[in-house]
Amino acid sequence: MFKAVLADGRIWKSIIESVSTLVEEGVFIADPSGIKLRAMDPSRVAMVDLELPKAAFESYECGAETPIGVNFEDMKNIMKRVGGGEKLELEKQDEEARLKIRFKGKSARTFSLSLLDLGKEELSAPRIPFNATVKVPAGTLLEAIRDAEVVSDFVRVIAENGQLKVSASGERGEADIIITKESGELLSIELKEMAKALYSLTYLSKMMAASALSDIAIVMFSTDMPLRIEFNLASGGKIVYFLAPRMEND
Repeated sequence: MFKAVLADGRIWKSIIESVSTLVEEGVFIADPSGIKLRAMDPSRVAMVDLELPKAAFESYECGAETPIGVNFEDMKNIMKRVGGGEKLELEKQDEEARLKIRFKGKSARTFSLSLLDLGKEELSAPRIPFNATVKVPAGTLLEAIRDAEVVSDFVRVIAENGQLKVSASGERGEADIIITKESGELLSIELKEMAKALYSLTYLSKMMAASALSDIAIVMFSTDMPLRIEFNLASGGKIVYFLAPRMEND
């Protein structure tokens, strides 16, 4: 049997919203150490990697590895009903193909979500030597991406000379956002060498849904290589996204 309780159900709501922006279906793997999810979007351009350790929950029971295959749109619709101050209980009996989702506040409300038999896809996180590691407030990165979206569908990210530059250009115009330590918005930067790459704003915008869960975003990339964005959750655990670059000659 698997049973987990979160003190604030809205945390799970934000997690599901952050995952569902990229993937329609996926398999949570619950085991004695916590819950994990690794899934790719249908186009295989982006990956989401979620880890929620046992300590992130108010209480947690899981005797053996338990796959929980879900349709994220269905789960998101249920999670829209969670209220402020309500606890969340997730429960799955060993022989049942349903996940019970229970909200506990002024009343106890229980939903039963039909689970999917999706199997267990073995996905490995990209192993990439990152030349740039930048830590910025998640809100600052979100605003930079929104600025870039005004003029283009793609954004060039550059780390050099102790600063992070986000620039975009297209038929609609140009935008340049420079984030420095002097502004107080560049919390830290580690450079092995200058790094620059072009990425899809459509995907980056979707990934920034996780900014609701974390104050800080950790951005890692190398020239013309996949981007890694990590959000550490205040409740414990993390959401990590990977995004393939768009090559300049595409």
